[in-house]
Amino acid sequence: MDIPEDLPPAIPLTDELTELRSEVSRLRALVGPSEKTYEDLTRDALTARDAARTAELETGRLRAQIVELEIEVRRWQRDFVWFRDRVVNKVPALGRVFARLRRQ
Repeated sequence: MDIPEDLPPAIPLTDELTELRSEVSRLRALVGPSEKTYEDLTRDALTARDAARTAELETGRLRAQIVELEIEVRRWQRDFVWFRDRVVNKVPALGRVFARLRRQ
């Protein structure tokens, strides 16, 4: 076996490793974030989506609670008007008491 004499000189291993690392850094700068960074971004996006869905569900629950409270207030107003018309205005003594309270 004859070894050709026109082979390029061997690059020392430490220099080759340094060159490869610098090439990887250069390529990463050209391509963009690494796969790990992409996975982290994907995970963050999914977490944000889940948080938004949870917030929307909570908003819906609170809107339903507001509607229930508005209905309850309307009932109280209706009952107050009924009580005022039937009881306070019909009984003169109570009417005078409430009239005095209003003036104060």
